[in-house]
Amino acid sequence: MAFQNIQTIDLAMVRENSPNPTCDIKFTFLNQATGVMSELPAHKLILAFGSEVFMTQFFGAIPEEKETIPIEDSSVQVFQIFLDILYNKKIALEAFDFQLLADLYYLAEKYHHGFMKDSIIKEVSSRKIISENLLEVAKVAKTNAHLEELSSSLFNICFVFINKSDLGTILAIFDNEDVGEEKSCTLHRLMTGAKRSRPDVCKNCQHAPCLDGEVLTKSNFVIGASIHRKGHDEKQSRKTVKVDDSRVDYVFEDGSGSSAKFSEMTS
Repeated sequence: MAFQNIQTIDLAMVRENSPNPTCDIKFTFLNQATGVMSELPAHKLILAFGSEVFMTQFFGAIPEEKETIPIEDSSVQVFQIFLDILYNKKIALEAFDFQLLADLYYLAEKYHHGFMKDSIIKEVSSRKIISENLLEVAKVAKTNAHLEELSSSLFNICFVFINKSDLGTILAIFDNEDVGEEKSCTLHRLMTGAKRSRPDVCKNCQHAPCLDGEVLTKSNFVIGASIHRKGHDEKQSRKTVKVDDSRVDYVFEDGSGSSAKFSEMTS
């Protein structure tokens, strides 16, 4: 026969559906636009084990005596998600937009939740920008500049998109927006940042990043590149001349200025 205990009870469900009598703290939220007050109950002990800030606040040398704490720097919706995570409720970060992730990261920073911060950075860094949300992501990155790691991660995925796009595509995105100083500053920040983040083009293979160690193909071929066969210690330099679907033409250079042309089947 199974008995209920602290390991089998869904505390998140208790907090949401039956807060009394076990919940011993409430967070309140005032909607400035509507004047509506919302509240979220919770258990001090659960919060304390999830955040050292809450541990100090509720069980430190001078513990919080109030049973109701007003929250002015977060919406009730975002704080609800934050509490769900502390209660070990499964949360799909991939379902959240960039602004919500930023708001959640702020709470993770405020309450010293390192794992939550790392998870959000990982989620942000895994995303690919599309032209429709480039400016949205850049705005979130700029607004949250005080959260350096988050802001940097957001700008970095913007830079990746820009470096893979042609200039016309980028300018077209800005042409669809209202002209203004903020728009100009955002464009400048994105373009200069993308340029700095772009890897240097290799002088030999003419690619960035360098293709050293990669197999020579028709798509990555350039004339005059030094190549070598894997597993062969060759003193003479092979310079590419031509490549097609089945063979590569190259010349040996022996250092004396003389050269000889050869062909070799490609793999």
